[in-house]
Amino acid sequence: MSKSNKQSNKFAWSQFESIDQKEEGRQETFTIRHLKQGATGAVSTWPVASVLLDYLVLRNGLDRNIPSGATLDMSNNPSLRQQETSGALDAGDDNECYNIVEMGAGTGYLGIGLALSLNREANLCSKEHGDRFQPQVRVMCTDNDHRTIKNMRFNVMDQPKEGMLSKAVTVQNLSWGSDVGGTKFSNAVNSQFGARQKNKSEKDKEEEDPLRLVTHLIASDVHYGVTTLDPLSSVISAFKLRNPNVVVVVLLKERSPELYADVADLKAEIESKVQSGLEDEEYSMNTQTALKCFSVSVRDVLHNDINNMKMV
Repeated sequence: MSKSNKQSNKFAWSQFESIDQKEEGRQETFTIRHLKQGATGAVSTWPVASVLLDYLVLRNGLDRNIPSGATLDMSNNPSLRQQETSGALDAGDDNECYNIVEMGAGTGYLGIGLALSLNREANLCSKEHGDRFQPQVRVMCTDNDHRTIKNMRFNVMDQPKEGMLSKAVTVQNLSWGSDVGGTKFSNAVNSQFGARQKNKSEKDKEEEDPLRLVTHLIASDVHYGVTTLDPLSSVISAFKLRNPNVVVVVLLKERSPELYADVADLKAEIESKVQSGLEDEEYSMNTQTALKCFSVSVRDVLHNDINNMKMV
């Protein structure tokens, strides 16, 4: 990250580099605007988000299945990385599409970086062949603070037009809770991801819960103890009940357990709410079966510069 020359009384700008997945090198800078005052997520791009971006892009994190209790090594030690990836990598189809909702997106750095990095090849192909740009990765960045949402929308629209980011990333308000944003959010999800539905009748599309269109639910450094324990566990568990197949990838920095509700508490709350939800007759037999043995996996994450990280 580097500071941009652009500065003002209200805003500060930082430059970042998107990631070339094929070359494992960084290419093309993108600029993120921060608020100098306001909600926590908008005043800075926190380091944990950068680690999660590296994991999702360079480590094929959208297609991984790391066993619970395993250690994820995001340090610069190649031998440890080889041990960690052995037998754990499930390489995805190059043509597979991902519909990703990011919670607590703040400045939008993670979603923007993810879309720029993973859609680079599709963007180049569309330009070479004169085809319509079809992003492999679509992202919905969410938060629940008005100024944060406004700033995040600016960051999406402010990127260079050749990156086609506005075709892949949208910004939406999402208040955490068991209703997962209600009808308005469901409609927004359907608008962002619904066009990808194939081989389905219009009736089937109308009847399907839009949340089932989402392939991944991601977040970085969004848990701050008792203040976030209930709302965060509620939105994750409700999302899982409505879409048992959604892959949840949340990277957290654990604060002092004696002062904060820690990751173990979050794990317990999510599991408890999913099990309680399954007792409700509202959910289908398929959902009941898919989540019968549901449990939350927690992994320690090693990094050279950031301590006490865990992935849920």
